[in-house]
Amino acid sequence: MPAVWCNIDLFNIKLKISATSICSPLTYICNKSILSGIFPDRTKFSIIKPIYKKGNKMNPTNYRSISLLTSFTNVFEKALYIRLTKHFNTNKLLVGNQFGFRKGIATEDDIFKLKNEILNALNNKTMAGSIFCDLEKASDSVNDGILLSKLLYYGISGKAKLLLESYLQNRYQRVPNTNLYFSSKTVSKWTKIKYGVLQGSILGPLLFLVYINDLPKATEHKDFPILFADDTGILVTGPNNIEMQSDSTIVFEQLIKWFKSNLIFLKF
Repeated sequence: MPAVWCNIDLFNIKLKISATSICSPLTYICNKSILSGIFPDRTKFSIIKPIYKKGNKMNPTNYRSISLLTSFTNVFEKALYIRLTKHFNTNKLLVGNQFGFRKGIATEDDIFKLKNEILNALNNKTMAGSIFCDLEKASDSVNDGILLSKLLYYGISGKAKLLLESYLQNRYQRVPNTNLYFSSKTVSKWTKIKYGVLQGSILGPLLFLVYINDLPKATEHKDFPILFADDTGILVTGPNNIEMQSDSTIVFEQLIKWFKSNLIFLKF
């Protein structure tokens, strides 16, 4: 573990200046990493930048933790991201119900699809109801073992699986702290990351999509799931109010079962 962590912004500026000189050795290291199935240990350290969301500012849970990574790490992750994205897109492995973190798809597409399905239900003179799930720090709850088993299911095996396993394991982070009263800066000790994918990383969003990719299949009971990253909405239709409520209860129970088995929790 490095004893000193240099200023990331300054480091990245120097890196850009020397890009032409380090391009060749960096390419060699990336290829060596992919062929060996080992993600470099020195790229597994991140500085956390807490981003305030809402609520009491003195409550740490009201902040989103964004990981600041070095340019070296981003280069490695970009190389993996390109290969993984090509694999999932070529084999059409990502469900069409997912609208988040995907190129060429925006929030408007998510809203349009939901409104269109509601209008179709009304035109068919059926009842329509929705279940909206607010997940509790979903990205931070991703379990490495479960994620790796899903990657294997989607055809990521051999050295590719070993590389992603190496990428996920033995990661460390620490948080800088600025004292506004004394104009001083301190930093916490390096702490090992036990769960989750990094918010602010290049690979993190894609790995999260893989983690929840099978969620729509868990609720196939007269319903239409729509996902935008970790925001989950389920549209349930029925010929009458009683049947729609009954189906909604079944769908909600299926959702709860999936969340529990994947170690993700709902906000209440």
